[in-house]
Amino acid sequence: MKHKAFRWIPAVLLAALLAGCGARAAASARPADSRELKSTPPDSMHATAAITEQYTLEKVVQAENGGTVRLNIHLPRLESDSADAARINAEITRLYEYDVQEYADCPEAADPDSWDICIEMNWNASWYGDCVSLVVSNCYGGTDAPFYQGWCFDFESGNQLTVTQLLQRMGADPAALEEALYRDVKRRDELDRQTACERGLLPPGSLKEGNTAWWATLDELPLSFDETGNVTFFVRRFSASREEYVNDAPTIPLDAQSLPQDWEQQVLAEWMAVTVVSEEGRFAPADRNESYTLQLKKAEITGTVTVTFARKEYVSPQIQSAAETRTGELNAGAVTGWDGEKSQGWNLKCLSEDGRNNWTISMMEDGSLLMQATGLKKGSTVWYVFRRTGAWDDIGFTAIPRRLWGTYRAGDEAAKAFAG
Repeated sequence: MKHKAFRWIPAVLLAALLAGCGARAAASARPADSRELKSTPPDSMHATAAITEQYTLEKVVQAENGGTVRLNIHLPRLESDSADAARINAEITRLYEYDVQEYADCPEAADPDSWDICIEMNWNASWYGDCVSLVVSNCYGGTDAPFYQGWCFDFESGNQLTVTQLLQRMGADPAALEEALYRDVKRRDELDRQTACERGLLPPGSLKEGNTAWWATLDELPLSFDETGNVTFFVRRFSASREEYVNDAPTIPLDAQSLPQDWEQQVLAEWMAVTVVSEEGRFAPADRNESYTLQLKKAEITGTVTVTFARKEYVSPQIQSAAETRTGELNAGAVTGWDGEKSQGWNLKCLSEDGRNNWTISMMEDGSLLMQATGLKKGSTVWYVFRRTGAWDDIGFTAIPRRLWGTYRAGDEAAKAFAG
């Protein structure tokens, strides 16, 4: 099976797809469509392959030291006469020369299904117009996480681009992407260190001591992007709980926006639902003698929020209540409501312990909080619109169940009484 260019695969699956076979040959990365964001070259380059393979090698060899080595090698070549392309090609060639060349001419092993070590190299290309983000993965040994190297190149000008330059051409905000990336990787690292502390691998109180943002700029990180408007960065870090290096591959919307500086002051509070929208229709909870509250608090792990969702039903002479608390992960990306209106460029994902239900929370431009509750069953999605419980001038009495009208006074005292 000859190597074919394919759409970007998440890092956890990449190792399983590194295999190919055949002798040294050129494999064309020809275009398949003409969409703006794609992982194949643009239509204007149909006549000439933009990327070929300078090395394609698949065999198990008998090394001089007596061991057997599996070689699974696919390394690309930029088909351009520019000086930048020649330099990139030379850098890729050195990967072969340093780690593969000494084995390439060794005799094939007697048993091709058994080997002592494996050397795997593969590549992927993500396209934007005439620009490409080329990522090469290198894996040595058995279970070690692969290394990733990346280059961005503009075939029209023949110039190498930085990651920042390519993202800007795509209309993205590199600063906002880096903010979201750091928050994601920091959260992964702290959760990892939390596990290590629980196992006694790290001393208590070392949760925040991980050095995860080792990169100075995004230009140091390989990246790929897909046709749905997302970008994936590859970050290598040391896992405290696994005691080995791992690769994180956070996927972030290209249209990510930076969080407002006063985000915590805006969001971390108690909220009361004023509108509920489901398959049954749209209604105010108060009309059904119900109330829904949402309490958001800052959690210890970076980029997480503790979310408590409570429902109360006022059935004389008692109040029936239920509440659930989840951990929400802060992500970049807007949420589109049932009416097509988009939220601000962030969201909280709060997955239930069994993974069967999810709350997605974000803030609308009018300052209300929108929550989408989804389950596995079709038609189970429910939307909630919340207002801060302290904003009684905005809420009025619309959020207070009809049975309780006249028992509360508007203002802070009413909010405290209701919360209790």
